[in-house]
Amino acid sequence: MKLKPIKVSVLNQYIKKYLMSNSILNNLRVEGEISNIRMSRSGYTYFSLCDENSCINCVAFFVDSVSKNGDKIIVEGELSVYETKGTYQLIVRNLERVGLGKILLDLEVLKEKLKAQGMFDRHRELPVYPAKIGIITSKSGAAIKDILKTFESVKADFEIVIYNTLVQGEKSKENILDGLKYFNKNETDVILISRGGGSFEDLNVFNDINIAEEVYKSKVPVVTGIGHETDRTLTDYVADEYCHTPTAAAERIIRGYKDIEEKISSLVYALKRGTYNCLALKQADIKSSKYLLKNYLPLENIYKLKNELEGYKNILNNVSNKKMKECNFQLQLLNEKLNIHNYKNQLDKGFAVVSDINGNIVKHINQVKVKSLLNIRFKDFNIEAETINVQEVENER
Repeated sequence: MKLKPIKVSVLNQYIKKYLMSNSILNNLRVEGEISNIRMSRSGYTYFSLCDENSCINCVAFFVDSVSKNGDKIIVEGELSVYETKGTYQLIVRNLERVGLGKILLDLEVLKEKLKAQGMFDRHRELPVYPAKIGIITSKSGAAIKDILKTFESVKADFEIVIYNTLVQGEKSKENILDGLKYFNKNETDVILISRGGGSFEDLNVFNDINIAEEVYKSKVPVVTGIGHETDRTLTDYVADEYCHTPTAAAERIIRGYKDIEEKISSLVYALKRGTYNCLALKQADIKSSKYLLKNYLPLENIYKLKNELEGYKNILNNVSNKKMKECNFQLQLLNEKLNIHNYKNQLDKGFAVVSDINGNIVKHINQVKVKSLLNIRFKDFNIEAETINVQEVENER
C-alpha cells in the first residue's frame, strides 16, 4: 500500500516542530569559530560556526558589531529549520567570546614562519610591456570578466592565456599548482592569480602553504588579485605584487601600456598646442606686414609703372601685327614664284621631264650615253626609252 504524498512545506513544518519539541536541541551550547559574518538591513547577524571538519549556519536576531571572522565563541540557542529553503540553523540567543580561533591562529603562526624565511620580501619588477599574460582563474567566475574588460581598455597587442581552474573546493589546490607550473614552462611574462570575493572558507585555499611555496619558486613574476580589499591570503604576501581586487591586478599589469598611451596623448596635445601657437604668431606677423605695406607701399609709382607697362604692351602688339602682315605678304610673293617655277605647270603645256634610271634629271649631255635608259615623264604618262644617238645642238636665239 502506497503512502499518500505530502508537500515539501508540510515536511519542513513537521521537522521544525519535531526539533522544537526536543529539549536538548532547544538549549544548546556550541563552540566554534566565526566565519563569513554579515549584517542584514533588518538588523540581524548571520554567520557560520565552524570547527576543523564542519560548519553550521547561525542567525542572531540582533546586531553584533564586535565579532569578526576567526573569533572563537560559544553560542547559546536552539536548533531550527528555515522552512523556505529546508535548511537547519542555530537561532542564537547569546554568545561569548573565547579567543582567537584555531584556524586563524594556525594561519598567523604559518604567516610568521614564512615571513621569517624571507618569503614575503621578494618583490620582482613586473615587465613594463608584457607580451604574454597568463591568468589562473575560473573561466565561469566574475573575476575573469572584469580582468578582460580592463585589458580591452588599452590599445595594445599582447597575448592572454587563461588556465581554467577551480578556485575553491578540494580540487582547487591541485588546479592552481598545475597552472603555476604550466605558465613557468611556456614563456609567460607575468602570471595573474585571481578570483572574486567570498567567505573565509572560499578563499582559504590561497592560504595553503604548498601554493605559497610554488608562487615563491615561480621564475615568472606573480601578481595576485584575490577577493576584496579586506581579504589577504598567504599567496598575496608571497606574490611579487599584491592587489586588492582582480580589476586592480589587471590595471597593475597593463600600467605600462596605459602610461605610454597617456604620454602619447600628452605629446599629441603639446604638438597641437605648439602648432596652434606657432600659427597664431604667423597670423599676427602677416597682419602686421599687411598693415606696414598698406601704410608705406608706393602705390602711385606702382600704378604709374603699370600704365607704362600697358603702353609698352600696346606698342609691342602693334609692331608685332605690322611685322606679321609684312611677313605674310612676302610669303604670298614667294608662293607665287614657286607656282611659276613648278615643273608640273610646264607639263600641262606639253613639255616633258627626262631623267636617268636613278631619277636624276638630265640637264647636260655628259649625263647621257648611247644605249642609256631614260625615263621621260609627261603630264599623264611616263615613257622608258633607250638612247640611240647623242648629239649636241646649238642654242637657238
